[in-house]
Amino acid sequence: MEHFRSKPDLSVVTPCYNEADGVLAFYEMLRSTLERQGCSHEIIFVDDGSTDDTLPILNRIADANERVVVLSLTRNFGHQAALTAGMDHARGRMILVMDSDLQHPPELIPQMIRELATGADVVYAVRQETAGSGLFKRITSNGFYALMNRFGAAPFIPGAADFRLLSERANESIRQMRETHRFLRGLVTWTGYPAKVISYRANPRGAGKSKYTWSKMIRLAFDATFSFSVLPLRFVTGLGLALIGLGLAYLVYILVGVIAWPESVQPGWPSVIASLLVLSGVQLLSLGVIATYVGMIFEQVKGRPLYVLKQGRPTNED
Repeated sequence: MEHFRSKPDLSVVTPCYNEADGVLAFYEMLRSTLERQGCSHEIIFVDDGSTDDTLPILNRIADANERVVVLSLTRNFGHQAALTAGMDHARGRMILVMDSDLQHPPELIPQMIRELATGADVVYAVRQETAGSGLFKRITSNGFYALMNRFGAAPFIPGAADFRLLSERANESIRQMRETHRFLRGLVTWTGYPAKVISYRANPRGAGKSKYTWSKMIRLAFDATFSFSVLPLRFVTGLGLALIGLGLAYLVYILVGVIAWPESVQPGWPSVIASLLVLSGVQLLSLGVIATYVGMIFEQVKGRPLYVLKQGRPTNED
């Protein structure tokens, strides 16, 4: 096919996991927007091991439109791995990453392209508010970004999810980083390329329910924390120093009591037991933090691929 031989202006990468109810509506909105834009393009759908009819629907879309490419992973590797698969296979001069649940509005694409043309290599679409989002989620999200910006190795943009436009060189730089525990939002900012930010108000999901459960969000937050900061190590170090200080202060208190009021000092186990419990807890916490870093290193050095394709086309390097 001709579009495989020529490099398109824009590659749109969108992961799908059990999105059978809404992916067709998303595709129609995206196709309409891209046709109005008038640039040559390809749409890369990445099926992340869906268990519903998502893959058959995507294949029917691809059969009807040669600009559509469908990649299918052998199982559910996760959102970050699915995004990576699409970015690996993108051939465009610009690479747009977005979700297929209609919360990332395709009508922002022309504005993002204009911003990239001003000299930026990255354009972030930052949500100001998500319709229907809860107060607790907003508070925890803002708190997480505040902590990462305070202690992290790269700046984080609050509200910037996985909706961004990349230049070809920015995408290539990110492709070269094959970290097992991926947090693409951090990897993009870590590269340090010039960036622009535009704002939008996220819509409710078009259909179905979010596949990002609380457990997945917590896991993603852990990957971000341990991959982009040494905050956990600093925390246990500070906690250990604080307990040493308390222990020394308590020792001074006992010595003063023995010298000044020897008759008032009563031997007993409560303070000993309490001290042992506190110290044991600190030791276990410290071991847990260190074990997490060691475990991440272990998974990285195994060198396993980030994903496995059962359907797709060769990467740019093949």
